[in-house]
Amino acid sequence: MKPKLLKSIRFKLTFIALVSVFIITLLIVYSDVKDTENRLIDTQKEKAVLMSDIIKQSIMLLMLENRWKDVQDLLEDITKANPELDEVRIFHPLNGKVIASADIKDIGKHIYHEDWNKFVNKLDDPFVINKKGSIFATRVTPIPNKPACYKCHPPQHKVLGVLDVEVSLSVAHKSIIESTYRHFLGLVLGFIVITVIFIVVGERLISAPLRKLTKVMETVENGDLSVRVKDISKDEFGYLSKSFNRMIEALQSAQQNLETYHRQQMEQTSKLASLGQIVSGIAHEIKNPLAGISCAVQVFHSEMKNDDPQKEVVSEVLNQVTRLDKIVKDLLSYAKPKAPRYIPTKINEVIDKALFFLYPEAKKLKVTIDLKIQEGLPEILIDPDQIQQVFMNITVNALHAMQSGGTVSIKASVTECSELKDTVGITGCDKAFVISFHDTGQGIEQDELVKIFEPFFTKKTVGTGLGLSICRRIIEEHGGKITVSSALGDGSIFTVYLPIRNSTET
Repeated sequence: MKPKLLKSIRFKLTFIALVSVFIITLLIVYSDVKDTENRLIDTQKEKAVLMSDIIKQSIMLLMLENRWKDVQDLLEDITKANPELDEVRIFHPLNGKVIASADIKDIGKHIYHEDWNKFVNKLDDPFVINKKGSIFATRVTPIPNKPACYKCHPPQHKVLGVLDVEVSLSVAHKSIIESTYRHFLGLVLGFIVITVIFIVVGERLISAPLRKLTKVMETVENGDLSVRVKDISKDEFGYLSKSFNRMIEALQSAQQNLETYHRQQMEQTSKLASLGQIVSGIAHEIKNPLAGISCAVQVFHSEMKNDDPQKEVVSEVLNQVTRLDKIVKDLLSYAKPKAPRYIPTKINEVIDKALFFLYPEAKKLKVTIDLKIQEGLPEILIDPDQIQQVFMNITVNALHAMQSGGTVSIKASVTECSELKDTVGITGCDKAFVISFHDTGQGIEQDELVKIFEPFFTKKTVGTGLGLSICRRIIEEHGGKITVSSALGDGSIFTVYLPIRNSTET
C-alpha cells in the first residue's frame, strides 16, 4: 500500500526544507528592509539637522543686522524652496508659543507637546514624530543669546527663541514601501523557484529510487524472491539497494533451507508416525506374553528354596523382565500418550511424592537432595500423575549424572508471566510456577544439549531415550515450557515453567 502524499518522506523533507528556507529568507529580507528603512530615516534626520543649522545661522545673521522682521519672510521662503520642509517655527522658550512660522496661522499657538518636552529636557538630537497621520524628522534647536545680541536683548536671557524644524518623511516612507514590496516580491519569486527545484530534485533523487525499491519490495512481499534491485545510484539509496539485495539472497537461501528442513521433518514425522504404529503394535504383542512370563517366573521364584543355587539366576531373570516391562510402558506412553486429567493440585505435594521413591537411590549414590519450596504457593490445574512422572524422570537423570555423589537442588517458586514472555515465550497468564533441578554432575556437552529432548536419544547403556521427550510433551500439553542449561564440569539445570490458569482456560 503506497503512503499518502502528505505522509510520504519526500513531502516531509521538501516541506521542512522549504519552510526552513522560507523562514531564513524571510528573516534576511526583513532585516534588509529594516536596515534600509533605518538608513532612510537617518538620512532624513541628518537633513533635519543640516536644515536646522542653516536656518539657525540665517536667523542669527538677520538679527545681528537688526532685520528680525525679515525672519518671517525667511521661514516662508525656505519652506517654499524645500518641499520636504513641512513646518519651520520659532517658539518662545518660556511659554512655548509660536512667535514666527512658515505658516503665519501658527503664530500664537502652542508648540507640540513632544517638541516642548525635547526643549525642556535639553535634547538636541533629531527624532521621529507622527503627526496627523504623517511621519516627520524633527529637531528642536535653541537660539542662544550671544554677546553680539546684548544691545537688543538683556544678558540674563540665555535663549532668545527655539527653532523647530520638521522634515517630512513621506518621500522616504514611499521609498521604504517600494523597497519592501521589491524585497518581498523577490522573496515570493525566489521561493517559487526554490520550490520547483526541490520538487524536481526530490523527484529525481528521492521519489524515483523509492518507487523502484517499493516495487521490488511488493514483489518480494508477494513471494517472489528472484527479483533484485538494479543499481540506483552511488549514494545512500545505492547502498540500501545492495543491502536489500543481500537480504533477499539471505531470505531466498533461508527459504530453501527451511523448505529442505520442513521436507526432512515431514519425512521424519511420517517415519515416526509409522514407527509409532509399529511400536504400539509390537508393544501390545509383547506386553501380554511378558506379563505371563513375569507371573510364571514369580511363581517359580517363590517355590524355590533359599539355598537353591538357581534362585539368583531366576531373580536376575525377573529383574530383566521388569526392565522390559518398563521399556514397553515407555514405548506405549510415547506412541499413544494419555490426555491430561486436570485437577487442582498443590505443586509441593507432587514434588514430595516424586522424591519419596527416589530418596533410597539418592542415599545409595551419596547424593543430597536440597529442596526449597516457596511458602504459600497457590494450587494449579495439572495432571498430578503426569507432572509427577516429569519430576521423577528429571531427578533420576540428575542422580545418574552423579555416580560419585553430589547435590540436587530443587527450587519451586511463583513469578509473573510478563517476566517470562521474552525469555521463555509463555503468555496468556498472570503468574507461573518455576521449578528448577540443579545437579552438580559432570554436565552435558553442547552438541548433545540440543538433542536431549529428541526421541530415542540417550548416552546411557540402559533405557529407551524417551524419558525427556515424554517430559517435554507433557509440559507442553500443560501450556508450559522445559529448558536446560549445562556445561561440562558445572552440572546441569533443568527448569520447568507451568502457567497458572483457572479451569475455564484449561
